[in-house]
Amino acid sequence: MTNRWMGGTTTGFLPVVAVLVAIALAWLAWAQPASAGPAAGGAAPVGPAGRHAAWAGTVAPTFLTPSEEPRVGAGSGYDMVGADGGVFVFGSAGGFYGSLPGLGIHVDDIVGLVSSATGHGYFLVGSDGGVFSFGDTTFVGSLPGIGVQVGDIVGLVPSHDDKGYYLVGSDGGVFAFGDAAFAGSLPGTGVDVSDVVGIAGTSDNAGYWVLASDGTIYNFGTATVAPALTCPTPGSCGNLVSIVSDPTGTGFWVTDQYGYVYAYNGASDAGDFSGSTTGPSDIVSLVPSSDGNGYVLVGSDGGAFAFGDASFLGSLPGLGIVVDDIVGAAAAAPVS
Repeated sequence: MTNRWMGGTTTGFLPVVAVLVAIALAWLAWAQPASAGPAAGGAAPVGPAGRHAAWAGTVAPTFLTPSEEPRVGAGSGYDMVGADGGVFVFGSAGGFYGSLPGLGIHVDDIVGLVSSATGHGYFLVGSDGGVFSFGDTTFVGSLPGIGVQVGDIVGLVPSHDDKGYYLVGSDGGVFAFGDAAFAGSLPGTGVDVSDVVGIAGTSDNAGYWVLASDGTIYNFGTATVAPALTCPTPGSCGNLVSIVSDPTGTGFWVTDQYGYVYAYNGASDAGDFSGSTTGPSDIVSLVPSSDGNGYVLVGSDGGAFAFGDASFLGSLPGLGIVVDDIVGAAAAAPVS
């Protein structure tokens, strides 16, 4: 195995200290009604028929022992991030821990945001593998920091104790930092792809699933085989956009751009937009509720849609903020 996939720990590449800049004290949007329409976000409307074909697959059985300390969920609040690293906070007072524009850092390649286990911090990751740490998260390395030059990183997932993280590229190359155990990669197994869209970790820090846009779910380490999703008619299904572990790290959800949600390994099926004729077409992320019995879907315009026991706590359209570059979202918790 080469260092292309091994990753490792290094000294800081732009480790950052949270700087409270008023990008969006959007927790004021608590007053937005949960019955708001799709543009503003809110409870999901239901229609008579779907707009696009659903991916088909078989749900795999539950197999991992749940973590004793589940990660924070969206019951308290959720954060959104734009491609420029600007962070918007909803619901959780004190959930803002800084942003890249607030630090005077100008980028346009942020691809994701992931909260810490406590919800009192978050990581931002760029397509070049740069990692930015805010709040109670710990910076343990980046690709530029170890001299690795790439431009295809599509996601980051932290280890369950936040003392490490994995980065994944569109070719399925995986880089492990801190206590995140490297368990393999697609290039390392001779698989040649360029369509990986995300990564989700297991609760024991020893495995992960990697999702490709064709519906294939690759498993490494302790992550057991998960059946692929297949599109009944090629081109008729929405683009798969994310894979997210449930709060215990035992199951996960796969989401497509139209807000269709596919639950694996015991993850709760709390509903989706598969029965709607008026739903969004720009979903980029799913944020689970604290107990995993619900989730919030987030669009590239900052629209938010709550399912199950997840709470709608506001959206960018609901605040009159017009954007089209939201790339990720994560749960936040109030400061105690």
